[in-house]
Amino acid sequence: MTMSKNRAIAIIQARMSSSRLPGKVLEPLAGKPMIWHIVQRARLCTGITDVVVATSTENTDDPLVHFCELHDIRCHRGSLQNVLSRYLEILEVDSYNYFVRLTGDCPLIDPEFIDRQLSALHVSGGDFVCLDTPLPIFSGQGAQSVRSLKYIATKSQHPDDFEHVGSRYMAENPEQFKIVGIKVPQSFGNTPWRLMVDQRADLEMMRRLYGALWQGEPFSLKDALEWLERHPQVTLQNEGVEDSAINRELSVRRRAWRNCVDQYFDWNQIACETSDSSKVS
Repeated sequence: MTMSKNRAIAIIQARMSSSRLPGKVLEPLAGKPMIWHIVQRARLCTGITDVVVATSTENTDDPLVHFCELHDIRCHRGSLQNVLSRYLEILEVDSYNYFVRLTGDCPLIDPEFIDRQLSALHVSGGDFVCLDTPLPIFSGQGAQSVRSLKYIATKSQHPDDFEHVGSRYMAENPEQFKIVGIKVPQSFGNTPWRLMVDQRADLEMMRRLYGALWQGEPFSLKDALEWLERHPQVTLQNEGVEDSAINRELSVRRRAWRNCVDQYFDWNQIACETSDSSKVS
C-alpha cells in the first residue's frame, strides 16, 4: 500500500516512575488524568493519523496501561531506560514519514503549533524544526522526520540519547540534519511561563488553570495564555521550578541550531520554496 508523504504519528512517552513527581501522568486535571488530556489534544491535530502512548514493561506502569485499555487509547510497552527503542519499535510497525514526540508532562500541547511544524517539514523535506524565538510554552511537542531518528540510532550509543530520544546527538550535531525554522509571532513574545508538570507546584498551577477553563472540551493554548496573563498570581506557583540539568544543557546547545536553519517559514503562511533533499543519507 502506498503511504501518503504526510503520514505522521504522535508518540506520547509516559511512565509512572517519574523521579520528581511519581504517577503524575494519571494525576487528575478537572476530573480527567493528565495523560487523557494530552491524548485528546493530540487527536485534534489534522496532520496526525495515529496517537500512541509509549510506556515501559515495568509493573509500575501497569496502571497506565490499564487506563489506556479502558479508554481505547493505543499503548505500546518497551524498555524503561531506552525510550528511543520504544519509538523505533512503534515506527517499525507501520510506515510513517514523520512523528511528533510528546512528553507525558505537557498537558497544554498545542495542536495548531504541531500542525504548523508538520506542514513546514512536509513542504521542505526537513528533519526537525527550530523556532526563531525559543519559548518554554512549546516544550515537549516536537515534530521530526522518521529517517533522522533512525539515523541517530545508528550513530549514537550515548545513554542520554536512549533516555531522551536522540536529543543529545541532535543538539551536538545540527549540521547533519535539515533544520527548518518557524518565525514565532510577536504575540507569543511575552509568554515565559512554565507549562510542563515536573513537580507538585507545576501540577497545582495546572489544576487551577484547568479548573477555570475546562468545559468538557480541549481549550486552546491562546485561551490558556490569556487567562494566565489575567491571573499572574497563578504563574507564581511554579516560578522557581527549574528544568532538569540535562534539559537545561541541551537547551543551551540548541541555540546553535539557528546557525544551521535551512529556511524559515512564516507562522501564518508556512509556505516557501523547497530545497532538494535531507542532509541525512
